[in-house]
Amino acid sequence: IAWNAPTKSGDPVYRLYNPNSGDHHYTMSAVEREMLVGYGWKYEGVCWNSVSPWDKSAVPLFRMYNPNADCGSHHYTTSAEERDNLVAEGWSYEGIGWYALLY
Repeated sequence: IAWNAPTKSGDPVYRLYNPNSGDHHYTMSAVEREMLVGYGWKYEGVCWNSVSPWDKSAVPLFRMYNPNADCGSHHYTTSAEERDNLVAEGWSYEGIGWYALLY
């Protein structure tokens, strides 16, 4: 299990699909969602919710981007060590994508 999401509350995490590459993308930003739809991505709805960052059980999910990949260019991890290793390998750290549950 990569992370756990709350089942009934929290802010929405949106799922988008790129029909040209077969890639999926996840974001909490409605602005980013609408920008990608404008570029031809398909909005697939809310896939899960984010935990509030002030919740004691919240764990940040780091969003990484591989500028050399045509598909699967984003990676999400709760591991700061994995984040740092990917940055050392040329990935870009894009910040916290959303928050997961600790357990």
